[in-house]
Amino acid sequence: MTPDLGREAVYAAEIAAFEGTSYEVVTALEQLIELAALIINADWWPRGPIRVVAARTDAASSSTRQRGIRKPVVRLAAPQMTSATLVHEFAHVLAGVGNGHRSVFRCAHVDLAGYTFGATEASWLLDAYRSMDLALGERAWSAPPIRRATGGPVAL
Repeated sequence: MTPDLGREAVYAAEIAAFEGTSYEVVTALEQLIELAALIINADWWPRGPIRVVAARTDAASSSTRQRGIRKPVVRLAAPQMTSATLVHEFAHVLAGVGNGHRSVFRCAHVDLAGYTFGATEASWLLDAYRSMDLALGERAWSAPPIRRATGGPVAL
């Protein structure tokens, strides 16, 4: 198994971008599933339906897993049930689960932050990545529309 290069740096960039904001507030799973539906049902979203479920009760972190050719499943751990975590996990789906936290993931992450939260929030994440010398990879999907005002499609 190849190491997930850049994982810790991505986590640090997320903290720099979103810690202390409403995007890091623990939210009910039902609201996060609604937010996921807005992404999944968007015209630009290329990956089709994705299930979002609660992780095991003893899980400390969220994950996105894909077995074989099946669709990925996003599992949200109770302490990480936030819109920022949902966007992170959906970035894994968009970039391809096997890409870990590499540059294509970071491109997907910024795209999803822009679509879901807004242009300002995407710039926070992009600035955090740049400050850590983490480049964005090439997009292999259509660019999503970027929200011009802050505040995503669902007020959490």
